[in-house]
Amino acid sequence: MNAILNAENLVRVYRARRGPFAKVHPIRAVDGVSLNVAAGETLGIVGESGCGKSTLGRMLLGLDPAHEGRVLFDGTPLPPLGTAAWRRSRAEIQMVWQDPLAAMDRRLCVAEQIREPLDIHVIGTARERQDRIEELMGAVGLRKDQASAFPHELSGGQRQRVVIARALATAPKLLICDEPVSALDVSIQAQIINLLRDLQLGMGLGMVFISHDLNVVRNLVDRVAVMYMGRIVEEGPTEAVFFEPEHPYTKALISSIPAPGRLLDPDLIITGDPPDPANRPKGCAFHPRCSAATEQCRHDAPQLRPTAQKRTAACHLVGTSTQSATT
Repeated sequence: MNAILNAENLVRVYRARRGPFAKVHPIRAVDGVSLNVAAGETLGIVGESGCGKSTLGRMLLGLDPAHEGRVLFDGTPLPPLGTAAWRRSRAEIQMVWQDPLAAMDRRLCVAEQIREPLDIHVIGTARERQDRIEELMGAVGLRKDQASAFPHELSGGQRQRVVIARALATAPKLLICDEPVSALDVSIQAQIINLLRDLQLGMGLGMVFISHDLNVVRNLVDRVAVMYMGRIVEEGPTEAVFFEPEHPYTKALISSIPAPGRLLDPDLIITGDPPDPANRPKGCAFHPRCSAATEQCRHDAPQLRPTAQKRTAACHLVGTSTQSATT
C-alpha cells in the first residue's frame, strides 16, 4: 500500500533553564524519528510519559514545526504552520485530543461543534451540512435530540464522540488520536475503541494512535512503534512486537501488562526514572535502566535497523547470545 504520511528524520528541540540565570539547555523532545502510515492502516505509538509521543503527534499535524526533517502528506511536504495551504490541508488531516472538554467550545451546542469545520472549509450547502451533521451523529452513536446539548450537559464518552464526529466532518484521509481514551472509564474506553475501529474500517482512514495503554493499542492498531527518550527503539506488526519483543525496553513494557495468575519477571522490571532529557546519557539512552547493558551500550548509540518479520529495532543486543539469554 502507498503511504499517505511519511515522516523523515524529525527533530524537535526545546530550550529550558532551571533558574532565571541558569544556562539554557537544549532538550531534544523528538530526535530523528522516521515513520510512515498507509491508507487504511493504523499505527500505534507507545512509550512512557515524557518520551515525546504527543510532541510527535503535533509535528505530524504541523502544529509543532520540525527543526530538522520533514513531513510529507500524499507525497507533498506539509505546508508551514498558519499559511493558507496549511489550513486547507487540515480538511484532510484531523486530530482527536486527549481531553474532549478542553477540545470543545463550551458556548456551542453539539450541532454547531460538528458543523464548524464544514463552515471553515466551505463544504456543502446549508442543507447538505445539516444532513452531514445528522449522518455523523448517527455514525458515532449520538441521539438526534443531543444536537442542541452543550458540552457541560454531556458525559465524557459523549463529548469524545462529538470530538470524533467533528474530526470526521471533512472526510479526512488521516486521523491522529492523542490519548483519546485515557480520561474515560474502562467501559467507555471500550466503546470508543470499537467506534474508532468501525469508523476506520468503514471509511478507509489512515490513523496514528498515540497511547500509553498497551492493551488498548494491541486491540486497535496494525503496527506499533515504541518510543523512548524521543526516539523509536522498536517498530513492527502489532502481534509480532507483543508476542516476541526484541528491545529490552519493549520487553519490559509488554511484561508489565497485567495478566491473571502471572508473576512479573524481576529481570524485566524497569528500575529508576528516565534520564534527564537535558543531560542524555552517552550511548544507548536506555542503558542506565537495562539489566543486560554491555560496555558497547554505554558508549555507542544503536541505530534503528531491520531485524526480522518486517521489524526494526535499535539495540546492540538484538540477535546476539546475550539478548537470547535474557528473553
